[in-house]
Order: sequence, then C-alpha cells, then structure tokens
Amino acid sequence: MRRYLRLMREMDGWFASVLMKHSDQMQCGKGCALCCHGLFDISLPDALRVAEGFSALGPAIRTQVALRATSVHERILAEAPELESPFFLHVLGEDRIDRVVDRVQSLPCPLLGSRNECLVYEYRPLACRIEGVPMVDAHDGLFGDWCELNFVRGIPPEALADLSRDYYEMQEIERSTSEGLSVSLLGKRWNDLTVFIPSLIVEFEGFWKKLLRKRKAAGSARTSTCSPGKS
Repeated sequence: MRRYLRLMREMDGWFASVLMKHSDQMQCGKGCALCCHGLFDISLPDALRVAEGFSALGPAIRTQVALRATSVHERILAEAPELESPFFLHVLGEDRIDRVVDRVQSLPCPLLGSRNECLVYEYRPLACRIEGVPMVDAHDGLFGDWCELNFVRGIPPEALADLSRDYYEMQEIERSTSEGLSVSLLGKRWNDLTVFIPSLIVEFEGFWKKLLRKRKAAGSARTSTCSPGKS
C-alpha cells in the first residue's frame, strides 16, 4: 500500500504543477464538480481509502451520504441483480460494467457535499486525482477524453511533455497493490477487484469497516514484529 500512497502523492504534485503552469488552460478548482457526476468502479486500494475517509465523517453526514448512496445502489442492482455483498464487480466483466454505468447515468457522487466539495477529498481515488487533465501516455501519446472545460482549444505541442505520464506503470502499481491487499485481507489472490462507490458505502458497516479493522490489526502486528526487543 505504501507504493500506491506514494503514487497518489506524486499525482497530486503533478496535477498541481500542471494547474499552475497551464492555468490559462485549466478550470479545475474548489467548487467545480463537473467530473464528480457519473458512476465508475474503483480498485481495492482506492476502496479502502474511500472507506477510511467515510469512517472519518461525522455521524450526521455519514447518514446523509448513506441515503444518497442507497438510492444509487438500488439502481445498480436493478441493472445487475446478480451482484451480491460486498458487490465486487469482477463477476460482471468489463462490458457489463460499462452497460451498468451507461444505464445508471450521470448521477452525482454520494460523497459530494452541498457546496460541491468532496467530503473525502484527502481519501479520494486515484482516478479523481488526475481527472480533467488530458491523458498523455509516455509510450502511446494522447488517449481518451478530458474535461470539456480544460484545454478547449486543444493541446499545444509544448504542453505534451508536462502532461505526459507512464500510465502503464501506474496500472501496474495499482494491480500489484490490489493483489497484495486481496491476499492479506481476503485470503485469495485477486488483481481485478473493483467496486462502485455507492455500493461500498452501503456495505460499509457489514464489510468495509471490518476490513479496515483487519488491515489496522495487520499493520500493528507488523510494527510490533519489527520493533527492537527490550534488553
């Protein structure tokens, strides 16, 4: 998980540098939530971080978020009734996941606050940390779409180097982290476990809260093992 957290910090620094250097081309800022609408699946390491952020919210806010999440989760189950707790999506496959996303449409994230602020900003997934910037891979060049408010006149050639990242490396870090967590927390080797955020919130008490405790206990055990003995 440390490698993944380091990747997140690196992406935060990279995004900030792009925002500063190309401020005339970027509209991202506090209160802009255009990219916070729509359903998308997140990996196991991202899910644990989101669960941690949700657990840190006050009881009243958690209740409000849970109500919003339940409404979206019910629509997910209407499209994929075979999903069962804890609602991991590997049983559906990529094409089916895409169809569920299309059918549920662009609903706001249940973790979006009343002022369009992310309620778990420090714990947000990797995808949310790089959303809005044109995706330029170090190997394959420009791919995919980006926020319609940014670089509206296209990408000037001199900006390509600033936007370039090794997305293959990022995927490998995410895959290996997910695999390691699945072994240590679930007892089985998976590298493709993903979940929708509304489903995670609905299952927080029944599944994710216990998983957080298990991860914390495992971390405490490792710390104790590595601590020098008393003479």
